[in-house]
Amino acid sequence: MRCAVLVLLLLAAGCASAPAPAPPPAVKSAADLAPLGPCPASSWKPEAPPPTASAKVSMVLLAVGEWARFGRQVVVYSSDQPPRTEQQGVKEREVPERIHDYWTSVDRPDRSGLDNVPWSAAFISWDIASAGARRDLFCPDSRHTIYVERLVERARRPGAAFIAHRPSERAPRVGDLICATRAGSGTTLDNLNRGAGHCDVVVEVKPGWVAAIGGNVADSVSRSVFPLDGNGFLSPISGRPVFTVIENRLP
Repeated sequence: MRCAVLVLLLLAAGCASAPAPAPPPAVKSAADLAPLGPCPASSWKPEAPPPTASAKVSMVLLAVGEWARFGRQVVVYSSDQPPRTEQQGVKEREVPERIHDYWTSVDRPDRSGLDNVPWSAAFISWDIASAGARRDLFCPDSRHTIYVERLVERARRPGAAFIAHRPSERAPRVGDLICATRAGSGTTLDNLNRGAGHCDVVVEVKPGWVAAIGGNVADSVSRSVFPLDGNGFLSPISGRPVFTVIENRLP
């Protein structure tokens, strides 16, 4: 009996000393973070002139060209199934020098496709800067949500070239950016918390689907196909929580 009482006392003491579960971290917003400030200067120059006089068209042509360089990998997304890769392309470790070119556009020449650091934002930055967009209209960055935040801030002033919309407010068009959260970051247009994200450049729109090209998708430059509803808006996408469609107003 004495042993049983001692066991019960020890169990009770253990329960009393167990720490309470920590509350979930509060989702920060851009207002809680240090201001980004103006776009930093850079000495980087595009490797070649834009393909056309239209920066928007050049964005699309450059993205398609890189997709071809990487073997035309295609990834198909749906509303209720995991994404599937329909055609395999060249993987990042096979062409690290090309990914190094993307990193150089965001002033990180120390990086390449061999370091396992996500390079999709460097790809988009390389694409838009190489198309001839001025830095006062688009500021290249190694993180998608940083350049998206700058675009949202820039849109408050006249002459903005990129306007962020909620997915329910903008049917994607060729040249637009489709941006999603990644790794559970919870980024939205309302909080702009600088979490992990991913953006692709829209290159084709057809009834029922939209195709967009981005870097570091299945370890390659891939053409991703997303479903559209009957009104041309993005349907919910399994594995890709889109938080904004960015309208491209470049000439």
